[in-house]
Amino acid sequence: MNFKNNSMIGFDSPSEFYDFYTSLGIMHEWKIVTGKMNDRGNRIENRGYTQRLRHLFKEKNLFRRMVSIAEIVSFLDEYHLLKRILHQLKKELNPDQYTSLKIFLEYKIPYSKNRRVDIIFQVDQKLLLFEFRLSSTFPNQSAMWQKKELELVIYKELMMNYLPQEYKIFLYAFIGMPEYDLGKKIEKHIMYNETNIDFFVDYLITYLFEDPRRPQEFNLLKD
Repeated sequence: MNFKNNSMIGFDSPSEFYDFYTSLGIMHEWKIVTGKMNDRGNRIENRGYTQRLRHLFKEKNLFRRMVSIAEIVSFLDEYHLLKRILHQLKKELNPDQYTSLKIFLEYKIPYSKNRRVDIIFQVDQKLLLFEFRLSSTFPNQSAMWQKKELELVIYKELMMNYLPQEYKIFLYAFIGMPEYDLGKKIEKHIMYNETNIDFFVDYLITYLFEDPRRPQEFNLLKD
């Protein structure tokens, strides 16, 4: 199946994503910072990359409304995170594995009343649905995890209605944290995000490339 048709944009390899990100023309390295999404968005309202993302969203004619400035900020946070994930994956995978990874952004699920998956990672007939959310407080005991995980379960069920039976679907909710406040690093948040990135990379490799990482995670499955 071609998931590009129902995505805001799709990439046949990580290098295509990097080319797209470079083409946005973000002059300084994007930072995930504190503050309300709308307030952060107001500072980039007139930037060229903001207009480019608005155009991409509208161009596909998949969605019934204009994309909000808060969503644009969320996209950019997500892309910054995705760059770091891909950087780590490149170190962990062999070149053939790495280039086989396909990526789809803002995939609209047919007959779902405009529900969208933030990112789909694809390797052959294995899909990993990835949802991103930013939390200003440590989210370990937050309802945010449960909400995102429930959304993903619903997305999986909806997609199973039309995907061929041979497709496998895996799910991952990533709750990130702002890494800068008033220009200063928040070291514990950066460490939290990096730990999450490492865990997710192991998760993706385990399920999409069938190369189990963290064997201790499977100890409970042993007799």
